[in-house]
Amino acid sequence: MDQMEQQILDLQRALADSKAQTARLSQMFKNVSKKILLRFPVSIESLEKHLIYDLIFAEEIDTWLQMAREGAILDLRSADEFNKSHIPGAINLPLEQIAHRLDKIDRGSPILLVCENGVKSVTASEQLAAKGFPFIYVLKGGMSHYQGATKVLEEITQAAEV
Repeated sequence: MDQMEQQILDLQRALADSKAQTARLSQMFKNVSKKILLRFPVSIESLEKHLIYDLIFAEEIDTWLQMAREGAILDLRSADEFNKSHIPGAINLPLEQIAHRLDKIDRGSPILLVCENGVKSVTASEQLAAKGFPFIYVLKGGMSHYQGATKVLEEITQAAEV
């Protein structure tokens, strides 16, 4: 009898796991469908790895900005790091503050998360996904891989032209 009860418990756990996986896949499918309909970027690498976010390479940021139109770039680094240099148009929202400021973020707009190396961005993506944000993007490798124009670089260039 104990063996049969154990098998029933195992089957119940397997059924619960299966339902949870089905729910995750269903949500992922819905998000990808919405992205395609809204013409937002979709990362094949993210789909293959079953990630809750899409990876954006540094050289794709300009394209992402064009496609995401109303998207926001959230820089999760400290204010000091942000002030040294940041992607033009980025909003500084340190990771430690993100949970307290979710009400300030538009759930329907794409969000590109940026940090120094990508680790904080993945942590933030998990928090945002848990709160129902469907359009989450992470800058792969973070600012350490970004070679594009930065706000500080733009200011120096503009000052030199004057």
